[in-house]
Amino acid sequence: MNKIILAICTLLLFSYPASGGSLDALINKNVTRSTQSYQAATLSPTVQPATVAQCWIHIRSDRQQRLAREILETLMKHRYQRGTIEWKPIQKVDTGPQRSQLRYFKRQDQRQAQEIFEVLRALIPQIELSDESAKYENVDWIKSGHYELWLAPDLKRLQRPQ
Repeated sequence: MNKIILAICTLLLFSYPASGGSLDALINKNVTRSTQSYQAATLSPTVQPATVAQCWIHIRSDRQQRLAREILETLMKHRYQRGTIEWKPIQKVDTGPQRSQLRYFKRQDQRQAQEIFEVLRALIPQIELSDESAKYENVDWIKSGHYELWLAPDLKRLQRPQ
């Protein structure tokens, strides 16, 4: 892409008459236009990072629906430093970790994951924070701000915050 921009600028430069007008002004104008075109082409909606974090809650049984809703209500009341979190629908799964976990998948999400984890630990003291970034750092279909809360199969009640 940069070679194309350079070629366009070169063609425009050599086709510009030597007399009349400022060559510097033309160069600046062309560089600005080329830069804007390049940015527009590379920052399509499918490439831009998510601006809102997203969290999925995974439960192991129908009885955990109530727990998941209570957790969700508590988490939605909390203000997060990096902005809002979009809470995705609760998902019932057949398999998962034996202990409750909050998972994050990108290194840059560690601070916000820790913040969510602290809120969750008041409700689920045995919860673990699981850094999955080593496995998923170069996976581009998982965006920054992707979190997953997995409830342990034996979780039956929440701790009441003091």
